[in-house]
Amino acid sequence: MEKFELKLKGLESVEQKLDYLIEAVKKTGRSVEHEILDNKGLMEYLKISATKAQKLRNEGKLSFSKDSRTGKIWFRLSDVLVYLDSCYYKRF
Repeated sequence: MEKFELKLKGLESVEQKLDYLIEAVKKTGRSVEHEILDNKGLMEYLKISATKAQKLRNEGKLSFSKDSRTGKIWFRLSDVLVYLDSCYYKRF
């Protein structure tokens, strides 16, 4: 019986980002729960625009913290991983 491999658009990119996150955490020695990204860091990591980052927040797809005085926004790396996992499609 032949084995068929199905490639889903963007799957390789998600896998590369997860590998990158794992290596980044290993280098810092911090747990995923303690690694923090600001809005710019999130945009660079996911390669998304400010508009897309805001849309993810507004739609409740990505958890975040916001300083009520300054408006500064932060993301836990663990929450970014949860979001990436929610976008992940396994092979058939």
